[in-house]
Amino acid sequence: MSTRMHRRGFVKAAVLASAAAPFGVQAQPAAASPAPPFSGPLPASVESLPMGKIGSVAFSRLILGGNLISGYAHSRDLPYVAQLSKRYNSEAKVLETLELAETHGINAMNSFVMDGNKELQLHWKRGGKMRWFAQVRLDPEGGFTQVKKAIDLGACAVHLTGDVADALVKQGDVDKIGKLVETIKSQKVIAGVAGHGLDSIRACVKANLDVDFYQKTLHTHDYHTAPKAGETGDLGRYDNSWCKDPEEVVDFMYGVKKPFIAFKVMAAGAIPPQRAFRYAFENGADFVLAGMFDWQVLEDVKIAREVLGSLKRNRPWYS
Repeated sequence: MSTRMHRRGFVKAAVLASAAAPFGVQAQPAAASPAPPFSGPLPASVESLPMGKIGSVAFSRLILGGNLISGYAHSRDLPYVAQLSKRYNSEAKVLETLELAETHGINAMNSFVMDGNKELQLHWKRGGKMRWFAQVRLDPEGGFTQVKKAIDLGACAVHLTGDVADALVKQGDVDKIGKLVETIKSQKVIAGVAGHGLDSIRACVKANLDVDFYQKTLHTHDYHTAPKAGETGDLGRYDNSWCKDPEEVVDFMYGVKKPFIAFKVMAAGAIPPQRAFRYAFENGADFVLAGMFDWQVLEDVKIAREVLGSLKRNRPWYS
């Protein structure tokens, strides 16, 4: 007789076996609950990164971006990516990312103040020393309550977001940006302004605002969804956010004697970090802000160290 079992017979046998299992297997005691992850002290650092100063505070040249952690990934025409990032970056995964970043030499991160930043608070409770650049926007009525919230939550640096700075400059209201900077500095906190468009930085420099740093997008156009001829906006199609004229940014920032943090250097993941970091640092950035998943941290730190150790740079370090 053939010993071959057809699929239907296999399924029937499997069902019968599973039904009988509770009567033939002695119940095992429940395993002890594991200790909560990331509840102990932070591990010792295993490596360091080159540092620079903004004001009197030393920051790693590579700064951890908060968009991937918060789920604000620029996904172009793939609408599921932001939700996927949020689902992947659970509380435990964010804590793991912060731990990896700090123990491998990254001592600062940047995120929006209204995201809550619960994981950063938990990281600090473990003894973490990660410094925080808080992004802020204006209140609906134009107030600065987000500045107070950021400082109350422990930010050591606060900056106006690029979209708000761009909008205020287009409205001709650079004075509002100046008042926000004054409010931040009155609390003895490092103050900055970000811009997607270079016009925002130009206007602030022209007004001689007393900022401690500027943050500007900087990357090449060597990727598929880069600006095309005739696309002149600072925000492009398909949920894109870009540096529309990198050479113009490089030329202008050369003469700006303030620390310069470059962001969107990988064009939201379209440019490999090897090329992105080198381009930003060699073309004047004093710091690079880069979003990273946990599995990218070690590689990005290694790349940053290699790039910073072999630079051909024209702009002086302003930090």
